[in-house]
Amino acid sequence: MLHFRIITVLIYFIVLLASQTGLPVFAEQPKTVKECIEHPEQCKDPSIQTDGERTNDEIAKGQDPFSVWDVFKMILATIFVVVLIYVLLRLINQRTRLSPTKRSFIENLGGTSVGPNRSVQLIKVGNRILVIGVADSIQLLTEIDEEEEMKEILTEYNTRLNQMMEPSQWLKNLISKEKAANDESFRNILTKQLQEIAVQRKKVLQDLEKKGTISDE
Repeated sequence: MLHFRIITVLIYFIVLLASQTGLPVFAEQPKTVKECIEHPEQCKDPSIQTDGERTNDEIAKGQDPFSVWDVFKMILATIFVVVLIYVLLRLINQRTRLSPTKRSFIENLGGTSVGPNRSVQLIKVGNRILVIGVADSIQLLTEIDEEEEMKEILTEYNTRLNQMMEPSQWLKNLISKEKAANDESFRNILTKQLQEIAVQRKKVLQDLEKKGTISDE
């Protein structure tokens, strides 16, 4: 229902802007002979104009087709679109934010690696929070049953989840991923160049050793 209201407001705003914009004026078609005979005043030579008519035409030609109001409408429309996008993102954030009643019974709250192919995971199963170890097999390490500690863990998890859904956080994540990709590309290029320099240096040293051996002989 809220989506429909937003779309309705957007359509109304676009129609309002369109109604304020002047329609293009097409050139008048030349009069026929019959029309000139019946209405000779409409067929006079347009080159023959009085001083007042010439002045009005010059003023009309000198006017800019885009007025200050047109520029203001464009700026206003841009601001409206940006605000609308932000509102939609916030709406999606609220809709996708999982409530406790809509979440699955098993959730991964987080984890950390403790070695090759070994990690410790924090799992929420129903109303219980379990700490399990994952390696070649899965083992239950302990269970968190203190009410205060469970509440703190869930609060931290919900805060982190909400931050991930924020539009600003999406932009930060996108920039950080792009920066990481650029850094990785630069690191690969630098490593490749250093390897090539090392190979060339080794080849030069081998050539020098061969020349020294030949000269000794």
